[in-house]
Amino acid sequence: MVQVNGDFSIYEVVGIGLYFVIIGYEFLLFGYFLLFRYRRSKRVYWLFMGSFFIFLVISRVGYLFYDYFFSKTDTVDQMAAWKFANAFGWVAVSMVSEILSILLFTSESKAHQVMKRVFPLVPIAIAVIIIFLPPSSVTNPAGPAWGILGSLPIAKIVFNIMILPAYIVLLPFMFFYLAAKSAGTLQRSFLFNGIGLLFYYAVRAAQPLLVPNPAEVTSFTAAALPVLLLILAILIITFANQYETLK
Repeated sequence: MVQVNGDFSIYEVVGIGLYFVIIGYEFLLFGYFLLFRYRRSKRVYWLFMGSFFIFLVISRVGYLFYDYFFSKTDTVDQMAAWKFANAFGWVAVSMVSEILSILLFTSESKAHQVMKRVFPLVPIAIAVIIIFLPPSSVTNPAGPAWGILGSLPIAKIVFNIMILPAYIVLLPFMFFYLAAKSAGTLQRSFLFNGIGLLFYYAVRAAQPLLVPNPAEVTSFTAAALPVLLLILAILIITFANQYETLK
């Protein structure tokens, strides 16, 4: 059941307010890249960049309900919100994978053509798996066998703490590779895209460990710092894609 009885703490208000800043900013970026950049240039790079931000928006809305509006005892809504947020988060990863496929796999060789099609589909497959996870894997703690992670559900451990870090390394370093092979403003664009993605997903992966329950934080630092770091990461990605137009 949604809890809207007005008894949010000041720390919850700070967290919710900052997340709405992220949602609003990402939505503006979606409109900018899709309506201005893609509509004018017809480059699919901008189509996928705009899609990346709108799927981040959808994912973040799901996390807002999961963290702040659904009771922890309402396991049905908690499970649905977590699946919704994570599935769309992985669809956003697929949009970045599409961008990298376009930039990296440019050869007409069979290997490049296969990778160009398969690479973006892996995050989509992960999203589908998340949707069909059994409820117990999303709501029940993993148990003492997982050590310090035992208080988290097994689904969070596998997808947010094990698989996501692999993409934290893979996607940014693919941008770094492109930067090493480029020059001038295009090189700087790739470099800052890599830095922004690395920063964004590193913060996202660390959040469940540093702030397991955002609705129960007891300091402004715990409520605001992770969100401010996410905003900084998005600003770096935005800067990277403004740099690209200078070439």
